[in-house]
Amino acid sequence: MPFEEISVGDVRVRAILDLQSWEGPIVDSFPGAPAEALLAERARYPGVYGPDDEWILRVRAWLVVHPSGILLMDTGVGGPASPSMGWAPEPGSLMSGLAEAGTAAADVDTVVLSHVHDDHIGGTTDEAGAPAFPAARYVIQRADLEWQREGAREKDEDATLWERLLAPLEERAQLDTVEGDVELDARFGLRHAPGHTPGHQLLVVTDGDQRLIVSADAFNHPAQLDHPDWPSGPDADHDLAAHSRRALLEDLRERPDTILAPTHFDRAFGRFDPDASSPWVVVGSDENPATQRT
Repeated sequence: MPFEEISVGDVRVRAILDLQSWEGPIVDSFPGAPAEALLAERARYPGVYGPDDEWILRVRAWLVVHPSGILLMDTGVGGPASPSMGWAPEPGSLMSGLAEAGTAAADVDTVVLSHVHDDHIGGTTDEAGAPAFPAARYVIQRADLEWQREGAREKDEDATLWERLLAPLEERAQLDTVEGDVELDARFGLRHAPGHTPGHQLLVVTDGDQRLIVSADAFNHPAQLDHPDWPSGPDADHDLAAHSRRALLEDLRERPDTILAPTHFDRAFGRFDPDASSPWVVVGSDENPATQRT
C-alpha cells in the first residue's frame, strides 16, 4: 500500500492513503473558482487532475506514533457498511494500512476527528456498529458535534451519519468534545479552523524546533495556497473558510519550516513557499531521508 512518512523530532507521522477516487470534473468540485484559471493550474499541479480534468480525490488518515502512545487523525471513508459507500467506489483501506504499519486498532489511544464529513469519520465504527478503536478517546470540536446532531433532525443523510458514526461513540462515552484551540499535551495541539464545517480543526505537532500541521480540508487544492478565497464545494461557510485559510497561510509565513500535511493533495507532505513559482513545495525522499514513499 502506498504511504508517505516523516519524522518530527521523536514523532513519526505516516500518511495512510485510504482511498483514491476520480470525482468528476474538477470545476464542479471547486465551483467558486474561475473555471479557466482552475483548469490552467493543471500545468503546476498535474497530480491533482485526471485525464479528462477530473479531480483526483485522495483521502488520507494520519498515524502518529510518539513516545507516549499512538494518535490517529481521521478515520477515512470506512468499511462496506459505512455511509460513505453511497458515493465511494470501494471501502477504505485504513485498517490494512494500520496493520501494514504494525498497529492494531486496540493500540490507538486517541482519535482526532478533523470534522464530520463522512470521508473523515466513515471509519469511526466497525461493521457491527461498535467503536472501531475500542481503547481510544475520539476528540471532536463541540461545534461540529452539535451541527451534525442538529442536521440529523433535518436530513436523512445526516441522520445516517449521526446514528452510525457518532451516536455509538457518544453512547459509550468515548467522545471527548473540545472548544476552540486546545493543547492535548506538550507535543500536540488542536487549532479550530472553522468554515469548511463549523468545528473543522487542525492538528499541530511540535517536537523541539520541528513542526507539522495536519491541515485536513483547510486546503483541498494546492492552488488555494495562492488563492485562499477560492472555496471548496463542501465548504459550509465560504467566507469563514477563506478566513481560516488566510490565517493558516500567515502562520506558515511566520514559520516557513513548518511541514504542511493536507488530506486531499496528490502528495502528503510539503511546505508553503510564497516566493516559489508553485508555493506548494513537496517534501519528498530526495529532500529529507526521513520521508519514504513505497
